[in-house]
Amino acid sequence: MINTTVLLENSLYNRNLKKAHGLSLLIKTPEQHILLDTGPDSKFYKNAKKMGIDLSKVDSLVLSHAHYDHTGGVNKFCKLNEKAQILMFSPYNEKYYGKSKFGYHFIGYKFSSRTQKRMKYLQNPLQISAHCWFIPCSVDFYGKPNKNESLYKKLGKSYVKDNFKHEGILIYDDKGELVIFNSCSHNGVINSIESVRAFFPNKKIRSYVGGFHFPYSSVDKIKPEDMRNLDELIDYAKIQSSIKFYTGHCTGNGAFDYLRKNLGERVVPISTGLELEL
Repeated sequence: MINTTVLLENSLYNRNLKKAHGLSLLIKTPEQHILLDTGPDSKFYKNAKKMGIDLSKVDSLVLSHAHYDHTGGVNKFCKLNEKAQILMFSPYNEKYYGKSKFGYHFIGYKFSSRTQKRMKYLQNPLQISAHCWFIPCSVDFYGKPNKNESLYKKLGKSYVKDNFKHEGILIYDDKGELVIFNSCSHNGVINSIESVRAFFPNKKIRSYVGGFHFPYSSVDKIKPEDMRNLDELIDYAKIQSSIKFYTGHCTGNGAFDYLRKNLGERVVPISTGLELEL
């Protein structure tokens, strides 16, 4: 089993901690400690300190994708940990934006010069340790969250729809069974799982941890396209019956309730301060 502590998430399990829109997970394996994302600011560090967790012992900081709510605390991390490698699939200095009725607003990362010197911008899968990998999403056949339609990147002076090539999937092989971490699943949960299955054929997937990017507060607010995507995920999960889903952050209550209704206790909520044995 893999011990994972939720340092930061949108909701609270431990009322003595701070929540924020974002995600940060500390993953402890027999080989090393991995921090997946930092949330939007330094709250991940403050929560870790309250829980007695020393982040200077982290060996690798893995950034799931380039949005601020997952990378905003990286500069703080670099000040308290000088040894960890920092990994991300985003091309250097690529700019990411959200679009609303008020126009485009920047939602990407803001790394200091000190942080930039430590970044490793990946293009190909990387084996982090003997049993841990960080890979891009390679499958594009299944549905993706409708909310992606408002997310862009800037090329020169033009805004183009984000293709989420900067989103990576973290995988740990625990005695032949796989645990998958994908903080927002912008490329779609099924596409992500199928990417892992293509990378590791014939291996059992035990757990999938992360947000699903269906941030709807209630079932009646879920858009038809996302309802189809949820139904597709439910049908897929019934076939891939070994997988247990741990979700939060960008999985709203409406989507969570709908998934829980159809998949039962295979869908587990995560929140700030929760410790998981995966």
